Amino acid sequence: MSNAPRHIRSFSLRYYEMNRFGEATPLTLLSLLEETAFSHCDAVGWDVYRLRKEGFGWILLGGTVNIARYPTYREAFTLETWLSASRLFHGQRDYLLRGSAGETIGTARSWWVFYDLERRRPVKILEPILNAWAPNPEGSVDRLPEITTPSAEHMDGTRAYDVRLNDIDTNGHVNNVNYLEWAFESVPQSVQDDYMLSSISGRYIHEVRYGERIRPAFSEIRKSDESPHFSHAVFAEKTGERNEKTAPVLVAAAETSWKSRASLASSRSVPAA
Repeated sequence: MSNAPRHIRSFSLRYYEMNRFGEATPLTLLSLLEETAFSHCDAVGWDVYRLRKEGFGWILLGGTVNIARYPTYREAFTLETWLSASRLFHGQRDYLLRGSAGETIGTARSWWVFYDLERRRPVKILEPILNAWAPNPEGSVDRLPEITTPSAEHMDGTRAYDVRLNDIDTNGHVNNVNYLEWAFESVPQSVQDDYMLSSISGRYIHEVRYGERIRPAFSEIRKSDESPHFSHAVFAEKTGERNEKTAPVLVAAAETSWKSRASLASSRSVPAA
């Protein structure tokens, strides 16, 4: 095992990872954040398959992302990550997204729990991993972001989705990015055409498994010409002990802010993490 407190990955976009503007989609970026985190595990000898073989896994609790601009077609860009703080079984992970000139174009922070897969409960992070990642001993794990959550009544008019096998990750439940993909589907096309997602704060509340049905909810918190702000939720239909369908269960929630594309040319600074 080698020490690797900070970990850097280089990327360039593939065609299917871009939108019609020739830039990375938000879902692409979120997937690459996840990829870089698990690559950091691999760098210290504890990749996802070794963790699972030993009976452990990392479960994402939530995170925040702030973007000044997205990487574009043929642009070489990097993601740098490190464990900024830890406490017992919780880890706080930070990221820097840099463009081709080395400039910071995005920041992110995520909160994870180290998990015993068989006993289905959090456990202390393994000492060899902490020694290799060397989190700041004086750093503190922040609280998860507070999220304004739309009620189940806001599901009216949104599309329901059945969880497919392809939605399931190595931990046996729906991959984190899929929740956000479902949530973004309810954002009006006019917003997605004229605005860029500039920030997101999200929380994962319950796991969702194969065969369950989910439905997103969506509401507008505030809107201006340059920065609409929305709240999102994903609800799941769960099955009770007697095989009956229960009331919709909140499984994930998020807030998003969007910047007018017309204003981006004059505003490219990165918001504070």
